[in-house]
Amino acid sequence: MRFRGSIGAKIFGAFIAMSVVTGALGLFGFYVLSTAGGFVADTYDGPLMAINFARSASLDFTQMDKELLRRNLVPESERDTIDRSIDRLATNFFEDLAVAEERSMSDDERTVIAELRQLAQMWNTLRAKADADDAARELDVLAERVIDRFDHLIEITVDNSFVARRKALSAVADFRTTSVVAIVLALLLSAAVTLLLARRIVQPLAAAASVADRIAGGELEIPIPAGGPDETGTLLRSMAVMQDNIRATMDQEKAQRRSAQNRLIGALESSHEAMVLVGADGRAVIANSQLTAFFPPLARRLDSDDNFASIFREVGEKLITRIVTPGERVAAHPPDWSDLLAAGGEFRLSDGRWLRASRSSTQDGGYFLVLSDITDIKEREQRLREAKVLAEAASEAKSKFLANMSHELRTPLNAIIGFAEILSSQAFGALGNPRYFEYASDILRSGRHLLDIISSVLDVAKSEAGRLQINIRPTELAAVFDDCVAMMRDQCAAAQLRLVVKPPAPGTLVQADAPKLRQIILNLLSNAVKFTEPGGTIWLESGESADTIDIRIADSGIGMAPEHVAIALTPFSQIDNRLARRYEGAGLGLPLTKALVELHGGTLAIVSQLGQGTEVRFSLRRQAGDADAARPTLVSGAQHPG
Repeated sequence: MRFRGSIGAKIFGAFIAMSVVTGALGLFGFYVLSTAGGFVADTYDGPLMAINFARSASLDFTQMDKELLRRNLVPESERDTIDRSIDRLATNFFEDLAVAEERSMSDDERTVIAELRQLAQMWNTLRAKADADDAARELDVLAERVIDRFDHLIEITVDNSFVARRKALSAVADFRTTSVVAIVLALLLSAAVTLLLARRIVQPLAAAASVADRIAGGELEIPIPAGGPDETGTLLRSMAVMQDNIRATMDQEKAQRRSAQNRLIGALESSHEAMVLVGADGRAVIANSQLTAFFPPLARRLDSDDNFASIFREVGEKLITRIVTPGERVAAHPPDWSDLLAAGGEFRLSDGRWLRASRSSTQDGGYFLVLSDITDIKEREQRLREAKVLAEAASEAKSKFLANMSHELRTPLNAIIGFAEILSSQAFGALGNPRYFEYASDILRSGRHLLDIISSVLDVAKSEAGRLQINIRPTELAAVFDDCVAMMRDQCAAAQLRLVVKPPAPGTLVQADAPKLRQIILNLLSNAVKFTEPGGTIWLESGESADTIDIRIADSGIGMAPEHVAIALTPFSQIDNRLARRYEGAGLGLPLTKALVELHGGTLAIVSQLGQGTEVRFSLRRQAGDADAARPTLVSGAQHPG
C-alpha cells in the first residue's frame, strides 16, 4: 500500500504510460517506413525494371535482325562469326525477357511476354533458312510482329505503373493523416500525465520547499502542514522533527560558543607571546595581558574605539628604537609602521629586548597579530656573527702565513737546488767518490720536489685569498697537448702504461693561460700515472661543441669511491688506499687544478668508481672571431674563486 501511494509509484506509472505512447508511435513509424519502402520497391523493381529490361530485350532483337541482314551481304568466310554474335545476342534477349517477366505486375504483361518469347524462338529457328526467299520474307514478318509486341508491352507496363503510383500516393496521404492524428493524441496524453504529476507531486513539494526556506531564514516557529502518505508527507514530518532539533542545537551552540570563548581567553592569557585580534573595522577585539606587559601604555587604550594601528604607532614611537622588516636590512628612522603591521618583522624595544611580529589575516577582513620575544635568538645570532668574523680572520691569517712561509722557504731552497746542480754536474771537477754524485742528485731531486710543493702551497694560498691571477690570451690547444705528451711519455713508459691521445684539430684556439693550462693537464696526467697499475691505459682527448672545447683525462687505475671525490678536492687531504702510500704527495694537485680551471671560467667534473678508474672533464672557451677577443685578459681569483 505504501508503494502504491508513493511518488516513485506515480513516476513509474507515468513512465509506463509515456513508454507505451512512445512505443506505439515508434511501431507505427516503423510500419510507415516499411510500407514506404514497399512502395519504392513496387514502383522501381516492378514497372521501371520491367520497362528497362523490355527495352533492353527489344534492342537485342533489333541487333539480331541487323546482324542477320548483314550476314546475307558478307562473304561466306565471315558468316560463322556473325552467327556466333547472333547466338550471343539471342541469349541476352531471352535473359532480359525473363527479368522483364519477373518484374511484371499484371497477367496481360506476362501474356505479351510469352508471345514475344514464342515469336523470338520462331525467328531464331527460321534464321537458319535465311537463304530461301520465302524464309526471308517470313523472318521480316516475324521481326515486325516482335517489334509491335514490344511496343504493346511497354505501353501496358507504363499504364500499370501509373496505376501503382496513384495507389502509392493515396496510401502516403492516408499515412500522413494517421501520423498527425497519432502525434496529437500522444501530445494530449503527455500533457494529461504532466498535469497529473504536477498536481500530485510538484505542488506538495513546492509547499514543503517554501516552509524549508522560511525555516532556513530563521522562522523556526512557522507551522508545518501535515502531509499525505507519500514521500512529501514523510518530508514534512521530518521537517517538523528537524525544526525541533534545530532549536535544541542552537541553544547548545550558544552554550558551546560561550565556553569556547572562555577557553580561548584562557589560552591567550597562558601564552608567553603577546596576541591581539583586530576586526575588519580596525578595532582590537581581544588581546592578552602579555601585550600590555610589552607595551604598558596600551592597557588603558585597548578598550577604546580607536584604531588599533594608530594606537600601536603612538605607543611604539616611544618604546621601539629599531625595525627590521622581511627582505630588508635595518629600517631608517622613522620606522615604517605600515610595513610592520602588514607583513610583520622584527623590532627592538628601548629596554633592549627584541620582538618579532607575525600577522595572519582572518576571513572577515581583520587580522591576528602575534608578538614573540626573540631576544635570546638575537643574542645567539650576534655570537655567531662574531664567531664568523673570528673564523674569517683566522683563515686570512693562515693564508698569509702560508704565503709568507712559502716565500721564506723558497729563497734558501733555491740556493740548495743551485749548489746541488753544481755538484751533480761536477762543474768544478770530479767529486772523488761516486756516492757523492748520487747524494748530490738526490738532493737536487728532493729540492725540486720540495720547490714544487711550496709553489703549489703558494698558489693554493693565493687562490683562497683571491690573489691568484692568470693571463688569458688566444692559445693553440694542439701545441699544449704536444708539450704535455712529450713531458709524460717517458713517465708512462717507465710505469708500463699506454698513453692514448686524441689531439684537437690543428689551429684550434682557446681562451686560456698557456702555462696554467699546461699545469692543469700535467697535474691530471700525473695523478693518472700515479694511481694506475702497470699494464693500464691513460687517455687524453679533446672534443668540440658550439662554443667550447671539452678536454677529458681518464685512466683505468684503482679509482675511488664517489663520496671520496670531495675529500680529494680539499687542500692537504689524501685518500688512504693501497697505492697512495707508494708515492709522496701533499694533497694539493687536484685542489690547485680545480682553482685554475675555475679561473678559466670552467668547472672540473670528476667521475670515479673503485677498481674502475677515474675520468676528469673540463671545458675551455673557443677563441672569438673579433679583434678584441685576441687581446690578453687578466683574471684573478677574486672573480673566479677556487
